Amino acid sequence: MNLFSTVNGASIDAHDAVIRFNNEAERMVHVLKEDGMTMEEMPRYVGAKTTLRLINRKYTNQMLQDGVRQEDLAKDEFVAFWNFYSVPYMLYLQERYPKVPMYLLSTDLINWQLAVFSQLRADFYRLGLGPFECYRFLSSGVHGVFMSFLLCGSVDIYGFSTSMDNFKAGFNHGRPSESHSWGFETMLMRLLYFVGATDICNT
Repeated sequence: MNLFSTVNGASIDAHDAVIRFNNEAERMVHVLKEDGMTMEEMPRYVGAKTTLRLINRKYTNQMLQDGVRQEDLAKDEFVAFWNFYSVPYMLYLQERYPKVPMYLLSTDLINWQLAVFSQLRADFYRLGLGPFECYRFLSSGVHGVFMSFLLCGSVDIYGFSTSMDNFKAGFNHGRPSESHSWGFETMLMRLLYFVGATDICNT
């Protein structure tokens, strides 16, 4: 899907909490240019509010290598790292970004997320679905969705693909990572919607 095909910023910002992932603004620059828009117009489409930002290994490296400015992070947001590659750098990052509260997701939470993901994947295979790509990691998005189910009374999802048919064509930030099982994750989003676990807006 193209995040800039409809204006949804106000609806997104009206939620009690908004979880974002990695450095979406920088990675969407080429899409904005293709659509003839500027970075200043981006909040009109995807909102400006950020409560929590979940960070992967790649974005950790950007923070370490001066790829992220203090002002790139929302004033009131806090950052959580799910990839334990980030552990040795936490003190350094906290000194570099002193105004940004930073946390590591607990190993118990990560292990629960992995167990749920693996069980759902096995269940899909038993239903005759697949095959799916092998994966090295859950995507930041899946980490965020699973955590939201533990924390929130209701969960709305925006910007997640629900079909591989338009996944790459509508990808908003360059090349999709080959570390994730996108075929399974897109089907999982459909399942969560069909069973009433979440609402998904992808237009």
